[in-house]
Amino acid sequence: MNWKRIIPDYFVKRRNTVIQIVFTTIFAYVFILVYHPFGSQSWFQINSGQFAFYAGSVVVLGMLVVIISRVIMTQIQKRHPITVSGYALMVALEILAMTGFYMMIQKVFLKDDRFWFEVYYTAILNTSLILLIPYLISLLYFAWLDKKQNFEKLLGAKQMETAPTRFVNFNDENGDIRLTIQLDDLLYLEASENYVTIHYLDHNQPDRMLLRTSMKRMEEQLSEFPVSRCHRSYMVNLNRVRLAKKTKTGMVVELSASVPITLPVSETYKDDITKTLRM
Repeated sequence: MNWKRIIPDYFVKRRNTVIQIVFTTIFAYVFILVYHPFGSQSWFQINSGQFAFYAGSVVVLGMLVVIISRVIMTQIQKRHPITVSGYALMVALEILAMTGFYMMIQKVFLKDDRFWFEVYYTAILNTSLILLIPYLISLLYFAWLDKKQNFEKLLGAKQMETAPTRFVNFNDENGDIRLTIQLDDLLYLEASENYVTIHYLDHNQPDRMLLRTSMKRMEEQLSEFPVSRCHRSYMVNLNRVRLAKKTKTGMVVELSASVPITLPVSETYKDDITKTLRM
């Protein structure tokens, strides 16, 4: 094992840390109640209720140790990357600290009359089991989840690469196809009286075509595509929208193109455009 290797991010992600602490807490409490480590009831004259109370106290103290350790680990990570050896050292210190608390409870509160060495050996053995088993299970789960997410991202990117190209047909008022372009090359549509100008890219250069048709007819033809009305005189390809912002004159959208393109968004269509862009 390369002890100088930097640990993966999922080891110390805040969400994963919270899950690990909660899982370890539940595991430790159940482990103590079922397995009865540290000599438990066979050594002490206590009933099941008292044992459950002392077990809970042990778990709470142990989890406080883990929380403090993880806070320290987070602060260290902000300044220096954590290596495998550093992470292992922090876990070892957690075990030693928790062992000290368990020994204190056994010797001071439960009046354990065994030798310190015997108590220490039993405590450190069982503490290691209580911490290392849930740590190992949770880290294996986080590793699997990380691999799964990375695989899904890779698969999604691969699917996008192999996805069929979508083409858009533009018909005039007689229903004749006058222009067919890839959806990605469409920028926006601009209405002027009985005509609509199709603005698009041809070999990454802006181009346009004038059609005798209406904007209403264009809305019907393009209903299956991500092309929406943003103004009485404009329809925009939402896949080309780079950003939407509010200006002194109202809301506008900026398109991703070789030359800056800004289109107005009227109050009538503002809510629809905003909602669609958030999806």
